[in-house]
Amino acid sequence: MLLKGKTAVIFGATGHLGRHIAARFEAEGAEVFRAGNRLMESGSLKTAQVDATDESAVDAYLDKVAVTQGSIDVVINMAGAPPANYNHGKPAAEVTHEQFMMPLTVDTASQFVTAKSAYRHMSKVGSGVIILNTSTLAKVGSPWSPALTASHAATEGLMRSLAHEYGPAGVRVLGVRSEAMPDSPTIEYTFATMGANMGMGFDEMKDFIEQNKTALKKLPEASDTAAVFAFAASDMASFLAGTMINNSAGHIVD
Repeated sequence: MLLKGKTAVIFGATGHLGRHIAARFEAEGAEVFRAGNRLMESGSLKTAQVDATDESAVDAYLDKVAVTQGSIDVVINMAGAPPANYNHGKPAAEVTHEQFMMPLTVDTASQFVTAKSAYRHMSKVGSGVIILNTSTLAKVGSPWSPALTASHAATEGLMRSLAHEYGPAGVRVLGVRSEAMPDSPTIEYTFATMGANMGMGFDEMKDFIEQNKTALKKLPEASDTAAVFAFAASDMASFLAGTMINNSAGHIVD
């Protein structure tokens, strides 16, 4: 059990990948606290409604978790704006300035908010792991995705900055950069929308990406990516900091 005895807080835990990460962490022995924009069933500390862009709300939530658990070992933020809201998959000419800024002010900014709040607690005990999430868009010039491409590239820059600043206190900051996961609602939307620009349906778009973009000729599912997050959070990755784990099936070759 890679994460036995660890306390993990996952923001954006109501989303598809967030749910998979939470389940994998629990399977690996972690005590998981789920936070999301939508109120979850119990509404307890273990499943709380927290806006990851609200600094006061994030601080208050992590303070409560730290008091209850004694410390916080891992913080992950999967919060993000719905892709349809910023015309993801549409030509750049159809994306307004307001839409372009949306992932930056929600996805990237919330990563900063939750990381900064987590550091307050982790630095006191000299250990902890903060894992940021991006996609291959951060490194490749994919068309029809200006807003999310800019957001994910900015998130990777943020990761490098925080890794150097937080590392001396014993806090590891790193990230996971994944290829598209076809089982997720976000990629279902993305492949359908981008595919329309190319005269392709979802299945054709998936096959096109697999055969023309990846070395392995296949795409990961959310459960595959969740396993990488578990490894990144574990002591097996104790010397990984300031890096994006490349979970791209060979789309990006470093």
